[in-house]
Amino acid sequence: MSKARPADLSAPRRAFPGGVGAWRWALAAAVLTLTLAAFLLTLQAGHDQVRRASRQRLVIAEAVLRAAIDRYQYLPTVLALDTQVQDLLADPDAPGAITAVNAKFEAIARASKVAAIYLMDGQGLTRSASNWNQPLSFVGSSYAYRPYFRDALATGASRYFGVGTTTQQPGLFIGKAVPSPNGPTAGVVVVKVDLEDLQGEWRRAGEQILVSDAAGIVFLASEPGWKYRPFRRLAAADTSRIRAAQQYGDSDLRPLLEDGRVDLGETIRLPAGGRTASGLVEPIAMPDLGWTLWYVAPTGPALRQAILVAAATGIAGLALAFALVAASQRRQRLRSEQSMRIALERRVAERTHDLSDANARLRAEISERERATAALRATQDELIHAGRLAALGQISTAINHEINQPLAALRTFLASTTVFLERGDESTVRRNLQRMTEVTQRIAEIIRHLKDFARKTGPGHSEPVRLAATAEAALDLLRVRLRAEDVTVTCAIPADALVRAEPVRLEQVLLNLMVNALDAMRGASERRLDLTARREPASCWQLVVADSGSGISPEHMPQIFDPFFTTKPAGEGLGLGLSLSSLIVRDLGGSLTAGNGARGAVLTLVLPAAEA
Repeated sequence: MSKARPADLSAPRRAFPGGVGAWRWALAAAVLTLTLAAFLLTLQAGHDQVRRASRQRLVIAEAVLRAAIDRYQYLPTVLALDTQVQDLLADPDAPGAITAVNAKFEAIARASKVAAIYLMDGQGLTRSASNWNQPLSFVGSSYAYRPYFRDALATGASRYFGVGTTTQQPGLFIGKAVPSPNGPTAGVVVVKVDLEDLQGEWRRAGEQILVSDAAGIVFLASEPGWKYRPFRRLAAADTSRIRAAQQYGDSDLRPLLEDGRVDLGETIRLPAGGRTASGLVEPIAMPDLGWTLWYVAPTGPALRQAILVAAATGIAGLALAFALVAASQRRQRLRSEQSMRIALERRVAERTHDLSDANARLRAEISERERATAALRATQDELIHAGRLAALGQISTAINHEINQPLAALRTFLASTTVFLERGDESTVRRNLQRMTEVTQRIAEIIRHLKDFARKTGPGHSEPVRLAATAEAALDLLRVRLRAEDVTVTCAIPADALVRAEPVRLEQVLLNLMVNALDAMRGASERRLDLTARREPASCWQLVVADSGSGISPEHMPQIFDPFFTTKPAGEGLGLGLSLSSLIVRDLGGSLTAGNGARGAVLTLVLPAAEA
């Protein structure tokens, strides 16, 4: 019988495989994660509160703006029925007629505090005005080219905001046609309302409010530098129409935003007198006027609150971490002393006992490795599912828009069906019911895509999957973004392209490849996304995703499938999309490669055919 080996008394046993240093690093990472989570949750709550307050302020601002307009809505109608006004248009040369109407307009304008009141004949020539005795009088000027004159002649009434061509002062022009006893309209009486005081009230209240017209041009704003500028670059036809009507004087109509994008509920940055005003943007439509009221709420207080909460959480976490480290060191000393006593006792043990211990340790290591392998697989599945949820987050705004459109149509059909049902128009009711059925089927189809895509599945569920159907489902989730970014899609996938795969994971791979292609084409002049598939001789199908972007740089090609490698700006991605896609494809028994084509990047996906 061999002698037992003496135990090493100089080195205490480790508490766990990573050592004390690794344990401290893990604790520091936990404190950092907790601090970051507190910051993000508090910031999100602050932003939600800002959005609710913005909507409340929008309702108040809209009510104030409407009150300022409705206060004078009746005045043109009353003046159009005035007998002196009608007599002046019937006989402009009658002695004293113009003088009487001038005096009346001047008195009414002074009492009602409107900017101006004036009367035009059927050819647009101004016959009488409240400012008849002022240097910039309207009398004798022709405004036949102004839309408010033409609209009043055509429809009987008009409302139009613009800069006055005579005074160069902006205002809301409310026109009313003056009836003629002998046939056509005799002329138009116009009341000009000054809304400039509203902007001063917004500015003094510290609020960032804008009002834009149907073309997207801001004409009322708390910041003077925003006025007479569109959010995005105008079309040539709109620019010509505005210039011809001299609606906004000689303003250059420069866009406020370079990219022209206004994402509702997201942060917007606008130039404001040498600085940048930013905040969450919320709009409210005023369809009867063709206007949109915008409220930009600053997010600085919410950010400061989130920083304070995160700092408090971090300090508390560090205090707890220090206490745990101290307790761990004390336990480590106790374990070290105990290990030395055990080692002294084991010096007399037989070698067979040492072999038994070694065998037990080996079994423990095997069991630990099996558990680690299972945990790694579970982590991989969670990471893939997280990537799928991240993709859902990126297209959530588009899906929300895609669902809101059929919902709006459904409300319209319901309202019209009620009217037609009361009229007894059964054929129209049946047609509306059929359309509402189609709308609900569309909503159900979108929701089915979301539910299928977000479903959490594990490995081992492979089945025959049609490549064309999977690609169409991924394209359906990106439909709004494809339209918004003007991307031409070519999908040439044979109907018999059948592969063996997990449907949800394969859809996640295709969605990741398409999203990367769209991101790569963001600055391209021509945006094309081509999906082609062909049969490989080795019982496989090859799917190619090609874009018209700038391609993949040669120095980045070896790292393209590495985890956390990304060429996107900070905050636009973690660099896990292609890495996860490659991992999923390997699990499905296929391969994923990257290269450059004639126009941009080319990603090639190879999967086993279903019959193989």
